[in-house]
Order: sequence, then structure tokens, then C-alpha cells
Amino acid sequence: MSTTNITSMKDLIATHGLELPKNEDIVTGEILSIGKNAVLVDLGSLGTGIVYPGEFYDKSTLQKSLKPGQQISAVLLNIENEEGFRELSLKRAQITTAWEDIKARKDSGEILTTKIANINKGGLIVEVNGVQGFLPLSQLAPEKYPVVEGGDTTKIIQALQKFRGQDIQVKIIDFSEEENRLIVSEKAINDALLKEEVARFKVGDVVEGEISDVTDFGAFVKLNDVLEGLIHISEIDWKLVKSPKDVLSVGQTVKAKIIGIDNSKVALSLKALRPDPWENIDEKYSIGQSVTGKVAKITAYGVIIHLNDEVSALIPMSELGDAKPSETYKIGDDVQANILSINAKEHKVLLTIQKINKK
Repeated sequence: MSTTNITSMKDLIATHGLELPKNEDIVTGEILSIGKNAVLVDLGSLGTGIVYPGEFYDKSTLQKSLKPGQQISAVLLNIENEEGFRELSLKRAQITTAWEDIKARKDSGEILTTKIANINKGGLIVEVNGVQGFLPLSQLAPEKYPVVEGGDTTKIIQALQKFRGQDIQVKIIDFSEEENRLIVSEKAINDALLKEEVARFKVGDVVEGEISDVTDFGAFVKLNDVLEGLIHISEIDWKLVKSPKDVLSVGQTVKAKIIGIDNSKVALSLKALRPDPWENIDEKYSIGQSVTGKVAKITAYGVIIHLNDEVSALIPMSELGDAKPSETYKIGDDVQANILSINAKEHKVLLTIQKINKK
């Protein structure tokens, strides 16, 4: 052991009136010497600290990185051991500092770049400041999530193997130093970008974009590189649209009005940019009036009749008596009926049957 002058805690207190640090406190000092048996550290008025070889068994690169004269931080393990040294842990200090840094990065929402170290059935293993972190499958960016028939976990893991060793950008979404838990997310970055983009828009704005997908329930419109909006089938036209694919196609450029924003979801409308045929409905139709239309759709709640290209009305089940709509009508049948009620605000006209003309 080095012959470095060791002053007992009792002498230090008597001489300097020191307020003693407590075990687990972080102290700083300058490396005096590095040997096979120990690293000695000058802690100033606190005397001499010592770091034993056990600190480096699983972190050999840590010892090699140390040099005499270097300033270091360490966790105080023992205020005074049998040899009179202040026993220190560099590894514990690194971990403590790492968790403090993790908290700061989570609080700031910082985007981190780390490497994918491993893959398991639940997600990806990464490392932040020497602390192992977990990225659940649900927190992958949509474009990285493997599309596997039946959601077979084994196949998902196999598909993810190509990312092993690659850099990935993540945000810290949860951590616990006590439980040694660190959860990160790639999806959260996209979510944050989406929020920023959504904040640029407001309900009532007219936007232009390219249709990226057409489904049975509507069409998705790409507004910019990260944000899409949805035109629901009911917002495509004032007239009844049987299938969005009948009127819209991928790659088509459209202008639409924003009618709703919910977090990162933007609801669009094409028909909101066209004259509302219901605004003057009372001038064209009145209660009791006899009208003629064609059967457009048969539903569980009644029969929908086209009065013209843009206005549809409903014959409710209560007005059909014992008749079963599916047995009595077919699409395209001409129907004569009387108007029971008109609600322009809710775009509803109710009918009662007067006469049926079969084709």
C-alpha cells in the first residue's frame, strides 16, 4: 500500500471542524496514483480516498481511462475504513450521474441517438449512459414495425434482427433508478413532430394535399412529410357515396377544409367547400308534400331514398308496418312518399309511404 499520508477523520474534525459527508454522498478529488491494488484520490480537506480493484472487474476500460492528476467524482462508500482511507466507488458515481442525466434528458424531451444492442420478444435493448434501456415493440416507429401475418412473435423478432447494431433515435418516456428501469420510445419522436405540425393548423383552414390511401371508410390525405388527414366517407360529398374508391384515387390532389383536430388526428371535408343543398331545403320541400325518389340503400333502421343527387331521405321502420324492407324493396325502385318532417340543421328528412311503383 502507498505511504501516502493518511489523516484520521477524528483528526480532521478536530483540526478543521469539518462537517462530515455521509455514505452515498458524491465527492470529488484528484487522482494521486494508479496501482494494481488501488487507485488513490486526493480529496483535499477530507483526506485520501481509495478505489479498490473490485470496481474494475467488469469495467476494465474504466481503469485504463484514468490518469494521475485527473479530476474525478466518486460515491463515498465508507467514511473511514480499517486503513484510514475514505473508501470510494467510481462505478456507483457513474451510475448515479447517469440516472441524473437520464432524468434531465427525459424532462427536456431530448432526442437521443443510441445503438440497438439486442432484440427480444418484447422489443429492443439499447443503452443510455451505460444504463440498459428497453424499447417496447409498441414504441417502434410505424415504418419499422414488422408486418407479420397473424402477429407471430417469433417472426416479428426474426424480422427485427436486421436492426441489431444499428443506431436509433429515441426519447426517454419512463425510468426508475430504484427499479433499474429505463423505457425509451422511437414513436414518441414522431408523436412530438406530429404535435408540432398539427399546431400549425386550425379548424376552418383550407388545405391541399395528395391522397395517399383510399379505404372503405374514407381517404387519407398527405398534408406534409409527417402529417395526414382523413376524409371520412360521409364528408366526401353531400350526396350518398357508396364507396370512396368510386370518386377518389391514390395520387389525386384535393383541396379540403379542416373540420376537426383531435391530438394528431385531422378530420377533413370535401363537401364543406361546396354549397350546402340543405341550406334552402325549406324552399323546395315542405311537410306533407308528396315526393318521388329512388331506393338508394336498405338498412336495419329503414330505407334511404334519393330525392335528388344531393338530398336523401329516410323511411323509418316505424312507417313500414309489418313489411320487411329487404323483401319489399330493391335498390333503384321508384318510391312515392309524403314528407313527415324536415330538419335542415341535422340534414334529415323523414318520409311515410304513399305509393310504390315497381320497376
